[in-house]
Amino acid sequence: MSTVLPGLIIDHARRPEQRVEEGAAVTQVALLGADLPGLRPKLLCAQGDRVGRGLALFHDRANPEVVFVSPVSGVVDTITLGPRRSLSALVIRLEPDQHEPDPTSVATSPDEIRETLLAKGFWPAFLTRPYGRIPAPDAVPEAIFVNVTPDNPHAPDPRVVLRDQGDAFPAGLKAIAHLTSGTVHVCQTPGTDLAAGCGDRIRGSFFPESQASGLSGTHIHRLHPVDQNRSVWSIGYQDVAAIGKLIETGIHDFSRIAALAGPRARQPRLIRTIAGANLQELIREETLPGNHGSPLCVVSGSLTNGRQASWLGRYHQQITLLDDVAPQSRISKGGLMGLFRRTSSQPAPLIPTAALEWALAFGVPVVPFLRALSVGDAETASRLGCLEMVEEDVAAVSMACSSGADYGRMLRHVLDELAEDA
Repeated sequence: MSTVLPGLIIDHARRPEQRVEEGAAVTQVALLGADLPGLRPKLLCAQGDRVGRGLALFHDRANPEVVFVSPVSGVVDTITLGPRRSLSALVIRLEPDQHEPDPTSVATSPDEIRETLLAKGFWPAFLTRPYGRIPAPDAVPEAIFVNVTPDNPHAPDPRVVLRDQGDAFPAGLKAIAHLTSGTVHVCQTPGTDLAAGCGDRIRGSFFPESQASGLSGTHIHRLHPVDQNRSVWSIGYQDVAAIGKLIETGIHDFSRIAALAGPRARQPRLIRTIAGANLQELIREETLPGNHGSPLCVVSGSLTNGRQASWLGRYHQQITLLDDVAPQSRISKGGLMGLFRRTSSQPAPLIPTAALEWALAFGVPVVPFLRALSVGDAETASRLGCLEMVEEDVAAVSMACSSGADYGRMLRHVLDELAEDA
């Protein structure tokens, strides 16, 4: 079992019960540009169009084979574009009666599996290291990392989530193994090996339960470090199970099991919903009153690496409910929560502390690395190891650092610059 620094530890008393219930019905879902860095969409639909589940909505202008599909049947409600015609959000209003699409037959040869994942909208489940982008259609990684670890105490237990999936997860592992000639690393916490019996190139790797050990960047750093000439992919276990279900049954499954957590959650537990679900509808009956009438803050993702949002992010498996602290008290209250909620155009000084060393589990000199990100020094940041990281890997540092800076945003700027020069 690999040993890593525990990362930043944020613990609340009320952890979600590890039982799965159906979440509240939602009437809207969205595909978000925040989940797709660097993407320039070519729209294949317009506002008001009726779309079916699995129907293509847009594709990547640079790689037209990479298709993004509708997770539900409904009507395109709004399409919002950002700077340089990047996607901000594409919102779909669900039909009252969701009709199951007809199953499709899926061949199992390597080329046909690749074509199927591209055409059916599952290719965006993969993210590359370096750069943290959706891989090119013809790319072949040196290895694939499947993350089957919780990244914090409130995340879903993967073994609970996969318990009722039958053979879908092993089938998904065998399918994605065709995309690489290297190893498929199934990174998991101690217990029954979920990769057992799936093939010689599908290997179980074990990490202790901690915030840092739950990050794909940590797994890659320990088992297969990358640079500009070495690329690997990562994917979440729920996406692997969905791919397996597609291979086995021909049915698109865009459901997502997410942990409902946080001090304002009435009944912390696991709920089944849809990727991109409207969070206000999903948590309508799930919240407790705030302290002294405080308004509610809804975070898609964990407290460490999530974002305040109205929609469940494509790669998020947690919904965190907490008090929205007033701006005047965010700084005065201090502590990790104060730093998490604070925004400032003029960050405070960066003070070296032991917390910073614990928050970044990559063995890099933390203070020089953060200074390189702060000034946008891509060359130095690359030399110090930023190519192994994406935003989630530095989220804990942003919370622990005295400066209050958003190092995830700075890292994305550096990675995009390096990707353009590659």
